[in-house]
Parts: sequence; structure tokens; C-alpha cells
Amino acid sequence: MPTIELLERPAKVVLAVKMLYIVVGLGIIRTAMTVMRHADVRSPNFLIIIKLLIYAASLFLIYQISKGKNWARWLLVVIFSLSIFLLFLPTFASLALYPVHSLLVFLQYTLYIVALVFLFHRNSSGWFGAGKVSN
Repeated sequence: MPTIELLERPAKVVLAVKMLYIVVGLGIIRTAMTVMRHADVRSPNFLIIIKLLIYAASLFLIYQISKGKNWARWLLVVIFSLSIFLLFLPTFASLALYPVHSLLVFLQYTLYIVALVFLFHRNSSGWFGAGKVSN
């Protein structure tokens, strides 16, 4: 890959970052739905605080990916791998009870997978491997 191309952020990385921001946005919507659904049963304060921390960390990770940090890209793969067992698989059981919430989870995971494919595309990998920081 020529040096000039390595300096520019690949279009697939730009699109993947946008998709990851949408994934966080959908997560915020899902959190609001969960809080409204369970507000009368228990206090949602702990859930809100934990989710805010998770979303803040996610936004930081996405920002680092957009700056070409290879470690952030690999950390995203690890998080995805863990989240399949913690979130995605249990969603199948709740599909009949909460279809909108479950469909949002499936949409999130679809966007997440596509974003990961874009982040590990040949051109993207070359850009991350070069360690270049792009504005």
C-alpha cells in the first residue's frame, strides 16, 4: 500500500466508526426502554450509572479507533466475543416477551459485525498497521 494512502483514513474505517456510534445510540435507547419497563419494580439508578460508564468507555474506544489505535480495534473484538454470551444469546429467550428490545439487540449486533468486518478489511488493517494518526 503506498505511503500516501496510509496517511488517509480508509472509507471503511470512517463508515465502521459511524456504525459503532449508532450501536452506542441504540444501546442508549435500549437502556431507556429497560429503565421504563422496570422503574416501578426496582430503582434504576445502579443500572443507569453502570450503563453510563459502559457508554463512556465505548465512546472512548470508538474515538481511539478513529485515531488509528490498533489496540482499540482488537479490544473491540474481545468485547464483542464476550458480549455474545452475556447479551446476545439471552436475547433469544426474551424475543417473545420484548420483541422491540430484542430486535434492537439484533440490529446492534448486525451493525457491530459489519463494523468489525470493515475494521479488519485489508485497507483498514494496512492503515492500522502503519500506526498513522489521521485527523
